[in-house]
Amino acid sequence: MARDTKKIDAKGRFFIPTKHKESLGDKLVVTNSLDKGYLCVYPAEAFEKVKEQLGKLNSMDIQVRKMKRMIIGEALECNIDSQGRISVTRELWDRIGAEPGEEICVFDIDGKLDICTKAHYDAEDYDLSAIEGLETKYYVEGL
Repeated sequence: MARDTKKIDAKGRFFIPTKHKESLGDKLVVTNSLDKGYLCVYPAEAFEKVKEQLGKLNSMDIQVRKMKRMIIGEALECNIDSQGRISVTRELWDRIGAEPGEEICVFDIDGKLDICTKAHYDAEDYDLSAIEGLETKYYVEGL
């Protein structure tokens, strides 16, 4: 797994990294992430599971309703074109502050792609030692 850097073209498209095309399939869903400044690209089948999980949450809770609107309500179904690109709406790019011509970072995380602007990624704080309890709460053998 590595970070890929891509550019958004004038029509709001970007190239899906070649190494991920086969595992993602032909039908994709792009939507907001739980993390501020990020979008997620799911294989369509995986997004159905996300919808199913969100459907089990208590819709009487205003936070749950907001989350459903942001993730399900703004989801965009798309296909990879013949050149390996997907087209994302202006509204979704606006959610992460991305403009045509701008570089984005693409990460393969748990069978989906996480996308943010390169500027956002470069500005994030990646000091893992600042995460309290990292060693015990998120123990990963070998780290």
